[in-house]
Amino acid sequence: MSMKTNRRAMRFALESEYNDGTTTPDSATDGILMREITVTPLSGSNIARDFVRPYYGNSPQAPGEKHVEAVFELEWNTSGELGVAPPWGKLLRACGWSEVIEVGERVIYSPVSENEDSGVFFCNVDGNLHKGRGARGTPALTLNAENMPVIRFTYRALISPVTQEQLPNVTLSQWRAGLAVNSLNTEPLEFMGATVPFDQFSLDMSGQVVQKKIVGSNDIDITGRSPSGQLRIEDPGVATVNYFEMSQSAATGPLKLVHGKTPEERIEISMQKVGIESPTYSDQDGFQMLSINYMPEPVEGNDEVMIVVGTPIPASP
Repeated sequence: MSMKTNRRAMRFALESEYNDGTTTPDSATDGILMREITVTPLSGSNIARDFVRPYYGNSPQAPGEKHVEAVFELEWNTSGELGVAPPWGKLLRACGWSEVIEVGERVIYSPVSENEDSGVFFCNVDGNLHKGRGARGTPALTLNAENMPVIRFTYRALISPVTQEQLPNVTLSQWRAGLAVNSLNTEPLEFMGATVPFDQFSLDMSGQVVQKKIVGSNDIDITGRSPSGQLRIEDPGVATVNYFEMSQSAATGPLKLVHGKTPEERIEISMQKVGIESPTYSDQDGFQMLSINYMPEPVEGNDEVMIVVGTPIPASP
């Protein structure tokens, strides 16, 4: 019987300890509602043996350290309850983020630089089960006008033998419908001293997720991050804010995006300090736009980006 590419299921759970070997995702609570997924069962390189012989031809290779990689995209949503973590929260935690729950108010996510969580995923490709242990990853966010907000995760994990297992009946009701990015649901950007309409926004955390190639220690680790993003805004004119001058002088400023107008649906992405590269002009239906690359920078450490789900954090007096 032929196998089908559109019959796939993904489950993910956090490990209590790295590669504990006992964590098993539950079909009733740990199912992931995805828009797309790509699985690379054996990612990594081989070792060339390079023999010298009196004739031409390939030399055999030896397998190097391998890992399983999963890249999947999902709609960005909330749990619908204040102070209750969204279903993607555990995925973000295994990407080197902390999760602080303030009951009845909000959930706050910030990057960390040590003691990152890890997880295990069970990815079933129409009967082929790929189990990824000690999984860690990196996220990328996209919020473009007239589209759904999405978050794309790239995970690497220690491999287990691929086995045959029937597709599970996963529960996906915890994945509420996301809100489209538009004027009804999304606020204009607050960007370096001005409030500006936008139609493109992205943020890639670019976490360095590597498999250690050390005998007896081949864990998946996060060794750094270099976040950057792109946005396209309606040109406010240099009389309002001169982004060209800011770029030339290496000036920095804050950036904030709020998606969702009610507290239960609200997601805020904020950055205290971003630098920008040279803005360029572009056109959107006859309107002049500015395309700008930006780079978040830490202020005191592990604070270059913050995500708040729920009510805003009260301003300091």
